[in-house]
Amino acid sequence: MRQDPYIVCEDVFKIYKIADLEVVALRGLDLTVELGEVVAIVGASGSGKTTLLNILAGYDAPSAGKLTVGGEDLLTMGAKDVEAYRRHSVGFVWQQTSRNLFPYLTALENVALPMMLTQISASVRKQRSQELLDLVGLGHRSDHTPDKLSGGEQQRVAIGVALANQPPLLLADEPTGELDDQTAGEILDLFGAVNREMKTTVLIVTHD
Repeated sequence: MRQDPYIVCEDVFKIYKIADLEVVALRGLDLTVELGEVVAIVGASGSGKTTLLNILAGYDAPSAGKLTVGGEDLLTMGAKDVEAYRRHSVGFVWQQTSRNLFPYLTALENVALPMMLTQISASVRKQRSQELLDLVGLGHRSDHTPDKLSGGEQQRVAIGVALANQPPLLLADEPTGELDDQTAGEILDLFGAVNREMKTTVLIVTHD
């Protein structure tokens, strides 16, 4: 029996009102992403890529259309449902490394932080945080704060943070935009490794 796609967007519109103007960020978007798939969305600046990610993450709502993630209808979710969805069903990595991490926390503490909103015990949080840092190749830097990490290392920790609560969906908005080409390639390879290791569905907005 064939499983339905994990993400389904049908005729999705997003219209922003700015003063007396209406700006159409998404116009009749159709998109399907299968469970466990890795998808890169490439497009010019202003084409609505970030808008789509924000909608899929529950940070914004579409103006019209149909949108389901894992069988959940994002258009009919209440505030509490959206909060639970963001906490358990989706991880997000921003382009700006400074937005992903708290500067006064170590790498281990940053990864553990999202788990503090769950019922996971402190000992399990610490163990899982270390496992995630090992997964992203930074197990040996767990006690370092972001200022002692390179941009690529910060993004690796950010991926660990996004995966803390084992979300089935990982969204990344230009995660390599502030990195040099070699480091960017390593980060994109890491998303593939995360997909293989954790079976996470990955949606990346990138110019690369």
